[in-house]
Amino acid sequence: MASLSGKVALVTGGAVGKELARGFLRAGANVAFIYRNPARKADLDRTFSDFSAVYDSVQADLANASQAKRAVASVEERFGGVDFLLNSLGGWVGGKKLHEHSSDDLEKMISIDLIPAFNIMSAVIPAMVEGRFGRIINFISMQVFGSGAGNSVYAASKSAVLALSRAAAEEYKDSGISVFAIAPSTIDTEKNRKWLQGADPAQWVGTEEIVEAALFLCGAGHSINDTVLKFPGKM
Repeated sequence: MASLSGKVALVTGGAVGKELARGFLRAGANVAFIYRNPARKADLDRTFSDFSAVYDSVQADLANASQAKRAVASVEERFGGVDFLLNSLGGWVGGKKLHEHSSDDLEKMISIDLIPAFNIMSAVIPAMVEGRFGRIINFISMQVFGSGAGNSVYAASKSAVLALSRAAAEEYKDSGISVFAIAPSTIDTEKNRKWLQGADPAQWVGTEEIVEAALFLCGAGHSINDTVLKFPGKM
């Protein structure tokens, strides 16, 4: 893998985002973390205190286009640009059949997944085009490729993020920008262990696997683009 020293990674998301930030910091990249809830700042800054020279955090609601642009502008001013966008932001609304969902459920999923992905990509791409370099990784789900049963609105929203990613991969391939998607099944996080008590975390996807994949994609050459890495867990 090519050295990431001096590169700038912009990270979003929860537990997975924290692990991505940690992995890229260890690989020598500068990292900026966008968080929505102001209460997260103290925890994030404490987590990455050993990397204070190359770490920053920015508060923004990425479902708001102007806040996304403001956050990216702040990161570009601090670090001089953004080389990698690691967009692990997302959530889950499910456990029902399609007709049991309300339209509010669908709108909530879109506001959690699709709109923030569109807004943050729209904010980072112009400078990437100007610099003729960029790597964008969006997170989707294995539900996109499965039956989606019990996950209709979730699978629909994640499918839209995949379509957005693939369109962008084609649109910007001649500008030095590659766009990827990572599709995990259930990820082994503390939150999922609390939610899914009784399930076997040994069958889930480890965050270290995801971090390694993201590091590979960001260190890869221009020949790799529009790639979806699937992590189905242990079958």
